[in-house]
Parts: sequence; C-alpha cells; structure tokens
Amino acid sequence: MRFLTVILFSLLSVSLVRCQDKPPHYDYTQFPLGFPGKATNSALQQLQSYPLPRYYPGNKLQRLFNWMAPNYLGGGGDPTIKQQDAINNSVEIQREMALRWNYGINLLVAGFAFQWVSKGDSIPAFVRLANQYPDITADAITMWWVNPPKALGLRYKDALIYDRKADTAAMIKATVYGSKAIEPDFTFPDSLIQMDGQSEKFYLSRLCKYLTRPLNRLNENGEEPPGPYMESAFKQDPAMIRMKDSMKIDSWDDFMAIGKLHFRNVYSSVFLNGVPQLKNTQFSFYIVEGGPIDRFNWHIMKKIQTPINGMYYSTPDFYVRWPKNWKEWTGAWHGWKWIEDGRKVEIADGDNLFSPFVGAGWANNPEMDVRPGQWLGLLKCLSVIGAEFYYTGYFDLKAPFSNPADYVWQAAMPAYAQAITSRFEDVLRNGNVLFDENKQPIITYPVNDNDRHVLVTVRKHNTKLEYIICGTYQPFSNDSAEIPASKVVSINLAGKTLEFEARRQGSVYVYETTSDGRTIFYQLDKWHENAHPERWSKDFQFEAEVADSTIDTKSIFTTPSRINGDTIDYSSFTTYVHLAPKTNYVYNFSIRDSSAGKLQLSYMGKGKGKLNIKISRPAVTRSVTTEISIPLDIMHWSSVQLPMDYATGDYRLTISLVSGDVDLDKFIIKGVAR
Repeated sequence: MRFLTVILFSLLSVSLVRCQDKPPHYDYTQFPLGFPGKATNSALQQLQSYPLPRYYPGNKLQRLFNWMAPNYLGGGGDPTIKQQDAINNSVEIQREMALRWNYGINLLVAGFAFQWVSKGDSIPAFVRLANQYPDITADAITMWWVNPPKALGLRYKDALIYDRKADTAAMIKATVYGSKAIEPDFTFPDSLIQMDGQSEKFYLSRLCKYLTRPLNRLNENGEEPPGPYMESAFKQDPAMIRMKDSMKIDSWDDFMAIGKLHFRNVYSSVFLNGVPQLKNTQFSFYIVEGGPIDRFNWHIMKKIQTPINGMYYSTPDFYVRWPKNWKEWTGAWHGWKWIEDGRKVEIADGDNLFSPFVGAGWANNPEMDVRPGQWLGLLKCLSVIGAEFYYTGYFDLKAPFSNPADYVWQAAMPAYAQAITSRFEDVLRNGNVLFDENKQPIITYPVNDNDRHVLVTVRKHNTKLEYIICGTYQPFSNDSAEIPASKVVSINLAGKTLEFEARRQGSVYVYETTSDGRTIFYQLDKWHENAHPERWSKDFQFEAEVADSTIDTKSIFTTPSRINGDTIDYSSFTTYVHLAPKTNYVYNFSIRDSSAGKLQLSYMGKGKGKLNIKISRPAVTRSVTTEISIPLDIMHWSSVQLPMDYATGDYRLTISLVSGDVDLDKFIIKGVAR
C-alpha cells in the first residue's frame, strides 16, 4: 500500500535527508535494543513488552485506525519469511494492537484480503480474527485505483477514473509538478464512475460474505483524479467555464469541490448502498481537510464523510518524515504549520474534533525518521487541538522493505497520546481551543520567549474554568547535542503568567479553578519517558490525582514553586490528594514481564492515619493495612510490601483511608526480590 504523493516526492526526500553538515550524536535510547545493529527483539516481541498505555476506564474515544499495513508488520514482503509465518505473525500483532493498544482490526484493502488466507482455510486471516472479537472495531480500506473493472469481466486494465482512453472527450491536459497530466473533467460520465464503484462493491461483498459481525469503518485512500491542483486547467477549459456558469457558481474553488464531491458520491454510493453489511459503516476519505493549498473546499467536501458526534472529522496528513520538518512543511510532507492552517478553517466551520493521518517517517534508515520522544510530544499537541483518534501510517515503498522491528514503536505512540486524551475527554468533547481578539482559533499558543523549539497548545472547557495545556520541546535533528530534553516555558493564560516544564515527549497539564475557588495544576503524563518504549522503566509511577476512579477536585491541592504577583511558577510543584473517608482511589497497571519476587509500594505522603491498600488481579485479592505518621507540612517516602507476587498480568491497586488525615502525592510500584 502506498500513496501517490509518496511517489511524487520520493526523490525530494532523498535530497533532503542528505543535508547533514556533520555526523549526528545519536541518543541510543531513542532506538530499539540492539541499535546501531539489528534490533534484538521482533516487532511482536517489542509490542508485547512495551509498558501499556493507561486509558481511563470507560472512555468513549474511537479506536485508532491501523494504516501500517499489518501484513508487512508481520514480515510480508521479506523473502526470508515464509508466507504462512508472515500471516501468523500479522494476526498476532493485530491481536496485540486490538486487545492492548486500542486499535481496530484492519481487514486490509478489500481486494488484497484474500491474499492473506492461511493454508487449508477459505476465510482471510484478518476476517477470522475480527470474527473472534465482535466488540472490537473492524476496519477496511478501499482504493479507487486498485480494483480495475476486470473483476466484473470487463476489458479495462485500470480503474476508469484513471483510464485516459475511457472517454477522451472528458479529459483535461495540464502540467502538474513539472509532469504532464491527463485527468477527467466534470463531464466524465457517471456510468464510468459507477463501474469503478461496482468493482469496489464486488470485493467488499466478497469480504463481507465471511464477516459474522459488522464492518464498522471504511476508509478510502482518496487520491483519485482530478486533483485540486488542476484548477488552473479547468479555468481555461471552455466546457468547464460553461458548466460553471450554468450552475451559477461564482467561485472556482466551490465549483471544483462540488464537482469532486459529485464524483465521490457517485463512486461510493454504489457500494455503501449496494452492500447490505455496510448500512451502518462509518465512511471516511483520506485528506479531506481545510489545508492551505491543494485541498478542496472543506465546507463542501467534508460532506462525503460520515458525521461523528454531530460534526465532520477532517483527515489531514501529518507526515513529518524528518525531525527538521516538524514545524513547517516540505512538499507533500506536512508539519505543524499545515495542521494549524487547516484546523483554523475546520474549527471556524464548527468541526472541533478531527482524526489525522500520522507518520513519523518511513526511511529505510531509521536514523532519518523522527524519533519516539519527539513524535510523542507532537501527537499530544494534536490531541489538545482536537484529535480524537489517529490513522497510524507507515509505508513500504519498495524492496528491500524496512524491518518492522525498527518501526513498530510508531504503533505505540498514538496509543500513549490517546490514552492521555482519555483523561481529559470531557474537555475534548465539551471544550475547544481558545480564540484571539479577532475570534480566530488559536492553534499554536504563544510562548513568551518565542523559542522556535517550543510548541504549546491549550484547550478550555466550555462551561468550567478548566484548561488542558500541552508543551513539548522539539529539536530539528536527531543530534542529541542540539538542545536539552526539556525547558521551562512561560505563557499568559486567563490573566496569569504560568511557568512550567515542556518535555521532548510532551507534558500535559490540567489547570483548573475548583468550585471552592482554589487553583490546581497537575500533570497527566508524568510517567512517560523520552525514549524508545522498549527502554522505558518497568516500574509503575503514579501521581495520586491521576487515578482510574473519580476524584473530587475539592480533594486536590497544589503548591506551586513560587507565586510572584500574577506569575505562578509551576516548574517544580507538588499536587496531592487529601484522602476522603469512605472513598476508594483506584489505579490500574499491567505487568508485561515476569520475574521472581514480590510487589512493593513506595508512596510519598504526609499526615497521620491508617491506609487500607488492596491489590488484586483476576480471581485474586489481597489487602494490607499500613500507618502513616508524618508532620503535616512534610512529604515523606514510605514503603510497604504488597501481599502479591510479581507476575505477568493485569492488576488493580485500591487505596482507602481507614482513619485519620492523610495526603498522598505520588507512589511507585515495583518488583523486589523475596
């Protein structure tokens, strides 16, 4: 699978990545174990070992959409791996991503799915997997240009929309990006477009025949002609001028969007209305967005997609490719500025949430791609400006294909970011970015020192004084000596000047005025590390206020580093929970490795009282009661051994106050030798 734009700009990517003045100093922690040699562990082994994302229980966020070609993730295309082994690996990787990383199950492009059938079976391997988990979203991809009408017994070798000889009277010639292009104009017959739709219907019907559950989401590649870059040729074509005038449309942008929308509706309605199993399927197109150039009118084109939560989710491509490209964009590879311009258009049109395609890079040499820490910081900023879920992409362009063990981390980062989003879902859905004095959306929040490495985004609840702030400190290279991994930044917000740490991997904060008039400030992602996830700590670090159960904000208190007038320094702050009686504070965690030993809880707190600490895993529950007696104004570390073995599995820690007054700041769970 690949995008046409990838082909157009592949040469550009080669020239850009060679622009190195000197060999960089790589931070080995940004790469998998084994770097700079071959990765020690396989893609599946890595995914099964990474610390899991901590989603808030019961969240309603849509699952991530896997556009990473699960067949290649499993070793497809590698001549040293047998086809059946690649199928088995791919199935297990998809199972892991679906059960543990909040992904839907990707059934592949409908026309390709039947290439992935296990020996002795008749059902595509990923369809069989999806049937095993009917409560997990099933996804499929359509590609207008992949399925020619020959499936219907017709003579055409290509999809009709691409066939230059299909109707020569309905073609326009132009020069696009220095190359000659011949593309359909809007007199291209609906009957030929419907034929393409029938081809897609054929493959989707065959796929759905074996599904015993719904196909939940369908995403179209969306790069079929004519493209918006053909507008100049349309403006000079007499037939298009007459058509535009007859439709009484003033704007050429509107005319292009209306014509393109018609094409897409004719194509997609054939299979969306013609395959019964797609009756309730959510349908989307790639790069339907408000981007600054070479995009169709968002207000018109968005209607090709299925509304979600009463709005249309744009699907821009955030394909940064290289560290130095994160801030602007180069050719087809779009950094933050592209997203910023598009989001302003979309939010102004009432579409506060979106679902971008994201990819940190797909170079054969992974040293050229954006690294995990930097990428995680960028994804979190996308979440704060409205990204509910992501289409996670990686593209194998040609042999020799990249080793999945070098890039499987890219599947993990969107889940880590979305899990943090699940902890401010109320603000995501019932809030928005802030607006300037001209009522324009503020996508990039201004920072007081204008450091070009800093990116800050802010979102506010519609009815409460609750803000979500994300800051990241972004390099322009993979040279670890370029800039530090974090910086204290300053912004002006709600009449105050706030100072806080912005880390490479992103720092997401809640800044809120409580119902009793106090200000609290706490971090949702403190445990995230600036490293490849294979190298993250195996210990479990928790901030007490970031629980998996509801905590009344009246019980949360913050002590900032310093207050000087309207300036509040949160560069080193303490936020703690004053434990309420008859209240359970719940924290979930999953141990992914196994070693001999017991679980130990170390906690920072103050006060005097008794705590009941319950540790449980499926079918097993143990409790221990411990006392804390520390002067009320001093936080102190204490430890207690938990009556549970350290072993692989899902755990729940529940803390409750038995008697007295106790404040809890943070705690760490780890394994210790017997």
